[in-house]
Amino acid sequence: MDGETEGTRTLLGDQRKGIVALAIPIGIALFFQQLNNIVDSLWVSALGGTALAALGVVYPVYTILIGIGNGLGIGVSAAIARSIGRGSREDANASAAQGVTIAAIVSIILTPFLMVTAESSMGIMGAGSMVQECLDYAYPIYISCFFIILSGVMSGMLRGEGAARKSMAIQVAGAVVNIILDPIFIYTLDMGVAGAAWATVIAFIVSCAMASYWYLRSRDLFVHITRRDYRPDRRTCKEIMSVGGPEALELSIMYLFNITLNYVVIGCGGTDAVGLYSTGWRIANFILIIAQAMGGALVAVCSAEYGMRRFDMIRDAFRFTVVSSIAWTLLFSVLLALGSGLVAGVFTSSDDLQYMHGAMQEMLLYFAIFLPIMSMVYTGSALLQAIKHAGGAMMNSLTRNILLNIGFFSMAAVFGTLTSLWWAMTVAEIVGGLMMGIHAWIMLRRVSAREESAPPASPQS
Repeated sequence: MDGETEGTRTLLGDQRKGIVALAIPIGIALFFQQLNNIVDSLWVSALGGTALAALGVVYPVYTILIGIGNGLGIGVSAAIARSIGRGSREDANASAAQGVTIAAIVSIILTPFLMVTAESSMGIMGAGSMVQECLDYAYPIYISCFFIILSGVMSGMLRGEGAARKSMAIQVAGAVVNIILDPIFIYTLDMGVAGAAWATVIAFIVSCAMASYWYLRSRDLFVHITRRDYRPDRRTCKEIMSVGGPEALELSIMYLFNITLNYVVIGCGGTDAVGLYSTGWRIANFILIIAQAMGGALVAVCSAEYGMRRFDMIRDAFRFTVVSSIAWTLLFSVLLALGSGLVAGVFTSSDDLQYMHGAMQEMLLYFAIFLPIMSMVYTGSALLQAIKHAGGAMMNSLTRNILLNIGFFSMAAVFGTLTSLWWAMTVAEIVGGLMMGIHAWIMLRRVSAREESAPPASPQS
């Protein structure tokens, strides 16, 4: 294939080796991202319960922006990988350029909307008397949403052509910058929670700058974007959005539901509880790193195999990914359960949060129960995206979050305790994980049966 690189050879070679080769750098990048989230919470928690709760209130909107960027990035990644599987470099270049264009358009729409509605939306999200602290954190994030979304798209572009180590590098660099700047901005410059937000924004700008430099200067990448590739291309945009649209919507729905869940947590445990609840999910995402990394690798590898029409390789890749991600998540969940008291102590060290130590430790134990099965949400969703059934992943995610919300509201109405909420969360996440995994396997069998009986498509140059 014209312009073959180490990355494309990884995508088109042995599927298990390809998943491991891509998952390791993706996992390292996710490790630093989650470490960055944890460090954010640690530095802010030292400011007191109100500051940590402000992060918890704004966190769902921030993660929606992350979700949009990652969703579009997955769409671009799948489109580029399929083009590589078909042997078409021109299609891969066009997919990358159209992905950047879509990111710009989405940001142009979102930024003014978020800025104008910021103050009024804080009350809806349960800010209460913390409105100013929430706005201090929200404004820098909102005004910089282009860089947040573009970072996810560019990371997806690099993964789509198998350059997972470069994708890792831009994310790790951003996380390190954020970790370094957090204490400087929050304490040395006395910016408080706003300092945490600006440190995050600068980190995303650094990531985007690194990726842009490589695409402008590097000669070892498969994708080379020219001005011509930015011309509107309905077919390419449709291919990107067929995966990226549902995935961005899936992630956004998931995080949007967190706003209503925050209300319930506040009602049962107060504003301090919502800060610890959001911190708990940051820790959970840390435990799920391998599942998320293998899911990201699965999208790229199986999309290339879909382009080659190698469904035997896709089936084997999916089985390998599911088993591996469950096993690793189980191991880390056991470690979380054993160290739950120590972890809770770290995040409840300030005087006004010490009374929440027992509640947080209990919550972490419930996380340890359901996270191994929940890992199938990532692997199942990744497979559905690779075989062009991202809408199914979105519907599964919607159903899972509806179940979670029904469980939260029901338990709050009947029992009104945080423990009852953790029970509802455990049941909903186990059901959601099983549902996504089973649906993905059924759809793979149907698609492979249909496609393997169809005549082969003509290769493109």
